[in-house]
Amino acid sequence: MAGETMTDSVLLIGIDAGDFRTIDPLIEDGTMPTIAALLENGYHATLESSLPPWTPAAWTSLTSGKNPGKHGVFDFETPDGERLVDARDVRTRRIWDYLSEAGRRSIVVNVPVTDPAPTIDGVVVPGFLGREVDRAKAHPDGILEELREAIGEYRVYADDSLEGEALCEEYVRTMRTRRDAIEYLCDSYEWEFAMVEFQATDLVFHDLPEPRHVRHVYRELDAFVESVIDVADADVTLLASDHGMGPTGEWDVRLNAWLKRRGYLETAVDGREHGWTKPGTETDRTGGGGRTARLTRTLSRLGLTPQRIESGLAAVGADTLAKRALPEAVLERVVAGGEKIDPEASAAYFPSSSGLGIYCDAAIRRDLVDELRTLTAPDGDPVFERVEPSEQVFDGPYATDGPDIVVVPNRFDYFLSAAVSASVFDRSRYAFNHKREGILIGSGPAVETATTRESRSIYDVAPTVLGLLDVPRDAAFDGEPVPELADGTPLKAYDDRDADEIGSDGERREVRSRLEDLGYFD
Repeated sequence: MAGETMTDSVLLIGIDAGDFRTIDPLIEDGTMPTIAALLENGYHATLESSLPPWTPAAWTSLTSGKNPGKHGVFDFETPDGERLVDARDVRTRRIWDYLSEAGRRSIVVNVPVTDPAPTIDGVVVPGFLGREVDRAKAHPDGILEELREAIGEYRVYADDSLEGEALCEEYVRTMRTRRDAIEYLCDSYEWEFAMVEFQATDLVFHDLPEPRHVRHVYRELDAFVESVIDVADADVTLLASDHGMGPTGEWDVRLNAWLKRRGYLETAVDGREHGWTKPGTETDRTGGGGRTARLTRTLSRLGLTPQRIESGLAAVGADTLAKRALPEAVLERVVAGGEKIDPEASAAYFPSSSGLGIYCDAAIRRDLVDELRTLTAPDGDPVFERVEPSEQVFDGPYATDGPDIVVVPNRFDYFLSAAVSASVFDRSRYAFNHKREGILIGSGPAVETATTRESRSIYDVAPTVLGLLDVPRDAAFDGEPVPELADGTPLKAYDDRDADEIGSDGERREVRSRLEDLGYFD
């Protein structure tokens, strides 16, 4: 871009799980004409996500330009498993914070991990992982009421009681409200930077992975993108995703089962849940009510854990029959109600599928890394493309807050399950899994048209936006401006954000009950 044209405004459209593996075929058959035109006349690259490439860490990495060791968000939950992360766990500035300090105004709609909203020069309507809007803290005060009066109902979460076609239309409805919100705010307030995130493009792969549903959601997304671009009329428009999405391989890998077999993991009936509490079933998963939970705890205290039952069924060849006869949710609940992680007694444990991290004693870390690097699936393929001590992946003042070992599945073909179960390997239950390769698309009069599709880092997005708006870059950024889009601006040393007081446990439980069950954490 080389400073040829002064950029007064930048629009960033986030497409959760956006992937050229999905988009390119839909462009070829005419389903996505808007994005086809952006690709033909602008810049495009694959965007390598952060590790881990899941919503909290990835969107925070994209908007901060820094790895989790510098921003402090490693997973959906805090490392101690006590609560879901929120905006106050983000320990560094994000795009809108830098811009506000420079006197630039921002509008931010539905970006994950933005509740409670920061005080900035502009507007923040919180998104995923935050509370529903009737309890969320937006900025400025009263903006949610104004928004709802202008566009009608606005919610963060879709109604997950729906199924099939009705659920697909519900996803389209939520995308439409995102469009209406960003368009109203861009029309009503002054701004130099605007960002909106569409998440249904991820949810559809988890809940409705049939091609017709994916096609419908992406067709509607294309129309919404066209509308937002027209209304915003920004000098430069960027489309970016937090990660990609692609088919899984043949096997799920239950790392805690492997750790237990090797003598590293200890379990307890009343230990730590793996993953995070399944939304909408709080009483079953938090040690409270629920007939399945009470039954499994009683059986476990008698020595009949679900893991032992599973082993017994496997010995007589009935395990596959049981899985076919019982709904997956029931089986999942039975396993969850049995043996759980005992962090204090364990030398190593894997708390969450989405964190890609093992917490372990320092004395065994080297041996554990070596053992995991040689782990192979039943078909003989290596399970991992990388197994690294965390300091080889994370860098920064908060790196030690995360896991001790980072495990990266081979091509992300393997779903790494945190369930404590009898078997290490099981047939894949999910058709799709997150992939590291997302998308970056740039459009505007001065944007250089791409002749080839190169690869950029998710950490390049924030410095690119600051470069477009002529704001000094953070010297601690892990990325660089994309030269086809923006010039480099001078480097500046910024202080980290002060951590605010964390919300109450009651607020945490409310968030858990409202979040989508995406199948990330079994």
